Amino acid sequence: MNETEEFWIPRTLDDPNLFFIWEMDSAMIFLSCAFIGIVISSITLGIVAGFFATKGYAKLKEEGGRGLLVKFLYWFFPSEFNFGIGKKITSHIQEYIG
Repeated sequence: MNETEEFWIPRTLDDPNLFFIWEMDSAMIFLSCAFIGIVISSITLGIVAGFFATKGYAKLKEEGGRGLLVKFLYWFFPSEFNFGIGKKITSHIQEYIG
């Protein structure tokens, strides 16, 4: 190989997926709000709501770390659902004996 070839080497393997310059989950929140604004014929309201919803989600995500949404779904939804956590462990049991 040539030494002049340039390669992109990621700094970490855990980097989230990006949509342009935003993380994918934040971009989807913004785009969803903007789409709802288009549907109700108020694009400005959709963009403003998307901006504030994305800022709020980013703040929550910063405080909770990775997997915040999965943790939320685990604790506040019925345990019959499996949200990619693996084994079905009921969330209402606080301590296991044994």
